[in-house]
Amino acid sequence: MNLRTFAAAAFAAMLTLVTTPAFAQPPVDPWAGLYIGIGGHIGEAFGGNKLSFTDLSTAHDLTFTTPNSDNSMVLGGLQLGQLWPLGGVTLGIEDDVSFGKNIHYIQSLRGILGVPAGSFLIYGTGGIGFENGDEEFTVTSASGEVDTFKGGFAKYGWVAGGGIEAIIAPRLSLGVEALYYGIGSETTPLTTALGGEPFNFIANHDFTVVRARIDYHIASLF
Repeated sequence: MNLRTFAAAAFAAMLTLVTTPAFAQPPVDPWAGLYIGIGGHIGEAFGGNKLSFTDLSTAHDLTFTTPNSDNSMVLGGLQLGQLWPLGGVTLGIEDDVSFGKNIHYIQSLRGILGVPAGSFLIYGTGGIGFENGDEEFTVTSASGEVDTFKGGFAKYGWVAGGGIEAIIAPRLSLGVEALYYGIGSETTPLTTALGGEPFNFIANHDFTVVRARIDYHIASLF
């Protein structure tokens, strides 16, 4: 099952739950309590996982190829959070995980500060980000020798952003948000296996995620 099919199926299941009489009544405060989005967001990441190289060989004759160099990643995933009203604002915490085209997954654990306006919530958010994925590239020398480099990575960083969400049905909200992941960049000195020619491998893991989200709100448990 691909990400879009998964998100569509989860959305249909959530709508079925929402229209069940036992769950149809909204919570007293729509922006308080536990919420969950199963397959609850889908969007795209931009600008991330850029790979670049510096040829340090004497002849500067190396050619670099990145077969998985697409900088955009189709994302789908889920989130779980809790909101608390406090003095006219809304505080919260959320954990989410997303699965993408050229990554295994990204995850964030974020605090939320929102301003409720009736059925709308405008919020900012920030916290810890994590990315797990693969990097692959080939190096070709002038003589035609080809070396392939491939490996996995797991890196922590920070994430911050904001969004807006609206109640569209009892216990159901729909929103859009943008998150910037500051995972960082690193430079690794390497040499070709066959000719021993040196080069630097630079990986930039900073990227922005723009996504739509849907949440099912449960009566406050905390």
